[in-house]
Amino acid sequence: MPLSVTTGSTSQRKPQPSICLGIGVLSWTSFERQSDRYGAVHLSYGLPDVASFEAAPTGEHGRLSAIIIETRPSIHLGDLARGLPPSKMEADEEIVFGEGELFTEPLGRGNAQTIGVKPSDGRSDDWMDPSALYRCHNQVVRLLFNPLH
Repeated sequence: MPLSVTTGSTSQRKPQPSICLGIGVLSWTSFERQSDRYGAVHLSYGLPDVASFEAAPTGEHGRLSAIIIETRPSIHLGDLARGLPPSKMEADEEIVFGEGELFTEPLGRGNAQTIGVKPSDGRSDDWMDPSALYRCHNQVVRLLFNPLH
């Protein structure tokens, strides 16, 4: 089955080989939705196991995306204010979340972290594409970072 890619990126930078940041169930904190930042996600391996991204190339500019490995039902209502419900995707589909400087933040549980990309245009909301995120919510994904040079 061919890999399909959904992208909203308009970068003219040349992508480098993908770096696998981890595999797990994709989600984000309520802060991301409530603040409209949509800037960081985390991977769970089953509660309470959440990924740490200590080896991630933070500070590099690139594209964050996910390939769906296993589809699962999403229990999230979505972002009702934006009319964005979770949607079921197909395995092997790659969804691009956004482009910018890779960063991590503490999740608040042990050494667990969130990871995201901060755009270079200085905007305070929609750092990543909310519709792309809801397409992957609660799905088992391979989270990828493509450095752009």
